[in-house]
Amino acid sequence: MRRGSIASGPCCNICKTFIVSSPCLFGRCAGCPWRSATVVDIVGPGCFFGEKCMRQSLKNCTTVIATACALTAPSWSSGAPVENVILFISDGASWGTVDMASYWEFGERGRQPYDDFAVKLGMTTEPLSNPQATYDPSAAWDPTPTGDDDYFEGYKAIKQGATDSAAAGTALATGVKTSNGRISTDAEGNPLPFITQEMKASGRSTGVVSSVGFSHATPAVFGAQNVNRGDTHAIAHQMINEGTLDLIMGGGNPNFDDNAQRRATPEYDWLSEEDWTALNGPDAPMTLIETTSDFEALADGSLEIQGRLIGLPEAGATLQANRDPLTTPPDPDAPGSPNLGFPIGHELLPNVPTLATMTAGALNHLGKDEDGLFLMVEGGAVDWMAHANATGRVIEEQIDFNHAVGAAVDWVSANSSWDETLMIVLTDHGNGAPMGPNSDSIAFQPIENNGKGVLPGVLWHSGNHTTENTLLWANGAGSEDLLSMVVGEDPFLQSILGFNDGRYIDITGVNPAIRTAAGLVAPTPVPLPATGWMLLVGLGLMVGLRRRGLAD
Repeated sequence: MRRGSIASGPCCNICKTFIVSSPCLFGRCAGCPWRSATVVDIVGPGCFFGEKCMRQSLKNCTTVIATACALTAPSWSSGAPVENVILFISDGASWGTVDMASYWEFGERGRQPYDDFAVKLGMTTEPLSNPQATYDPSAAWDPTPTGDDDYFEGYKAIKQGATDSAAAGTALATGVKTSNGRISTDAEGNPLPFITQEMKASGRSTGVVSSVGFSHATPAVFGAQNVNRGDTHAIAHQMINEGTLDLIMGGGNPNFDDNAQRRATPEYDWLSEEDWTALNGPDAPMTLIETTSDFEALADGSLEIQGRLIGLPEAGATLQANRDPLTTPPDPDAPGSPNLGFPIGHELLPNVPTLATMTAGALNHLGKDEDGLFLMVEGGAVDWMAHANATGRVIEEQIDFNHAVGAAVDWVSANSSWDETLMIVLTDHGNGAPMGPNSDSIAFQPIENNGKGVLPGVLWHSGNHTTENTLLWANGAGSEDLLSMVVGEDPFLQSILGFNDGRYIDITGVNPAIRTAAGLVAPTPVPLPATGWMLLVGLGLMVGLRRRGLAD
């Protein structure tokens, strides 16, 4: 596979578009001289043209600007950037979530495909706020009793000011904190460039996979920009038609319900009827697959599809999480009990692919690109089931997520290598604060291991998102770049969780680490030769005279 560098980077905080150099040479601009815009509006202190320039036609200044820009063309590092980046997000997984799944599946910790990854860090997830909230380990782990239903001060602290998946996903996709509900836009609603756009511009293939609706918040931030996460029709339209994503897989098939049964009447919750009609038409913007056999054939390599691909399994909002019945029999010996081999006591829907199968198929499809790939895989229903404090279903969803990571690890071994692939496994925020069965009296008691195939002992402390210090694993080339993003140490990650040495990053540190590893880092401009400086001085004089004329 190709190794190389690209000429792409974010512009200033005003224009929000992709340009060759960042920050923009001429200050903070609303239209970039590297693009084919018709006007440029330059503002802000330190602007080369002064504190505030008049809006003017590029026809009068294209030549001088282009010449100056050419002389400051960026020098991109060719230091062997990684080709493939695979980002896994177990949405809403608290510390105890991984333990619950491990105890059920293996009867012990330490056997997940990511447990041996080279880098282990905590990650804090606060959204944008004023003043900006920051993580305080002493508050988050405070064992002081409260005398109320929160039990301990630390429990109360982590229930305050949590992010939603839209703001957290935006931080991961763009490296910028934003308000809850935003999809790759800032708090004022301005669109933010997201990592998938840059990966696509670099020549790599790009895709998203989710166990929930494909236009839901987390996959959305990697394929759309919208001020409202609930505007799923507009989000889906951008994801399908804009062309940034080469592959989309997830829930949201309008013809099927959550039990994978065909509906009498389609329900267009996740995309519009117009886009669904277009996907089924002769000039479809993406090839559509729906059947489990097609997903499995894509995963085993017996099916190859040319061009862009969208896979919507024959299921509703989730792959398996919302299937009936929604209750678990309390009697362990009753028909349908967890002892029969399923965490909720009910078999999986047979005509719906697993997240692992979808992940393997996605990697096979995107992996045909010799320039490399970027894939985001979300276990979205982990979060949904945590909101419901549904222990068995959370275990089921986390296991499916873990198997998807395992499928990706297998793909790297068979088709690539860790020398050219970066894999990151994380959650975007905690949810539910699951701890041990006596954690109402024992502060931060861990999940109780009752053995393989037996539901662990769990007490949930919330039905909503939390601000706990979450867990992150990374492996492969570039994983060390995450270490440069460390912002603090949380001793309780080691003393209570036994996870790492306490180091943690902020959620906004993932994006720049990926960009660094993939060779997308904003460059330092090449030093100007003497003639270049002379030209810039002349340009400054010209602009000064122009400004004086405008003022007069």
